[in-house]
Amino acid sequence: MKKKIKRIGIGVLSVVLFGGLVWASEDAYIIGKQAMPLMEEGGTARAMAMGSTAVGVPQGSASLFWNPAGLGGLDNCAELGLHHATGLGDSNNETAVIGVPMGTMGGFAASVNYVDNGTFEGRDSVGNKTGNYTAGDMGGALGWGKQLSPGISAGVAVKYNRQKLDSKAYSAYAADVGLLWNPLSSFNMGLTYSDIGTKVAGSDIDSGFRVGASYDVNKDMLLAVASELNPAGFYRLQAGIEEYVDPSVALRAGYVHSFTDSKIEDLTGLTVGMGVQIVKNIMFDYAYLPYGELGSSHRLSLTCKFSCPKKAEEQVAEAKPAAVVVPKSEPVVESNVVVLEKLVILDDSHFLFDKTTLTEAGAKIVVQNAQVLKENPDVKIRIAGYASCSGTEEYNQKLSERRASAVEAILIKEGGISPDRLTTIGYGETRPAEHEASCKIIDSKEAKANMRVLFEIIVK
Repeated sequence: MKKKIKRIGIGVLSVVLFGGLVWASEDAYIIGKQAMPLMEEGGTARAMAMGSTAVGVPQGSASLFWNPAGLGGLDNCAELGLHHATGLGDSNNETAVIGVPMGTMGGFAASVNYVDNGTFEGRDSVGNKTGNYTAGDMGGALGWGKQLSPGISAGVAVKYNRQKLDSKAYSAYAADVGLLWNPLSSFNMGLTYSDIGTKVAGSDIDSGFRVGASYDVNKDMLLAVASELNPAGFYRLQAGIEEYVDPSVALRAGYVHSFTDSKIEDLTGLTVGMGVQIVKNIMFDYAYLPYGELGSSHRLSLTCKFSCPKKAEEQVAEAKPAAVVVPKSEPVVESNVVVLEKLVILDDSHFLFDKTTLTEAGAKIVVQNAQVLKENPDVKIRIAGYASCSGTEEYNQKLSERRASAVEAILIKEGGISPDRLTTIGYGETRPAEHEASCKIIDSKEAKANMRVLFEIIVK
């Protein structure tokens, strides 16, 4: 009898949790009176291993599942993610997502998903077997995110799902809107309002808020927390941690506490997982997710970056940061932008250690060179940030972007330069000035040379 109850429970939970966008029936809903419970059961193994705390963590293409504002932080590479989940009976969940950076237009992502919940025994009200039935669904999503100003991004995602339960099928459209705020270089805060959509079988979709925050303790450790709030109150609280024990190996853990009694086992308790960088642009992630008496689920993710900018082989000549006259050198074409000359080179010593905040000397250099820009009002400047290979690729990408944005902010606020004359770009570790023999040596001459911000006079 206990096995039968467990089997039925797995069937119901599979429909609810792996159903993606929609779950509804003509009978009373098991958890409440609304369709589509506000749950974060989709997405990457990385996020799930950290207790689903991803609303305040930029996730590249996978931001589509958690907070579309994170799509505004896609780096210069396109990204393909393949996500697979098994467990809870015969359920299998397959999802593919692709993210594409579009420069000043922000970042776009699209996903498709398919869920097969297996075959279940059907029984009438007195327990007699009536035959087997199947359950599953398929759907997709489109999302867009953009950085509106330094440190603030917004995004939106639209979703469609069609779910089949025995002979009945239900379809729905929904949307998520999100914000991501980066008040400090190592701190992010996220907010989404999820599942704004159509009715399903006469019931409103269960929409609500998701809030979260993340903090980069250092290059190797990330802490994150999140929670969910719907009209009935707080649904659950989540906490997670990620630590790189090696430049290519990350260990993760999370904890999920539910505030409501759903009458069936929910994802709750300790979650664990790990990530392994197979090669430079390919990451494999795994997550183990407990569902109490219903057993466990396993989630696998494979993320591949492609169409990345090629590494520049040229060396940057050492020079003291100082005002330079408008150059007369021949233009060099780079990424559809003509770079005439580098006005200023700010090296790592001009920033606080591992931060985007400029030192007093660094800020003074920026303000001094603002005068050169004022004397040449027709000149436009691109501020390019770079990083060494120490730490994770994602962290280095964000650090280079934020340092470039910090320099831009001083030029505008302190130097009086019009924002329309300035653009920023972060190359992360993709364009080193010098080859680093070992990424573990963070204070090598080569690493310091690669941690830099350049002013570049440009013609588009």
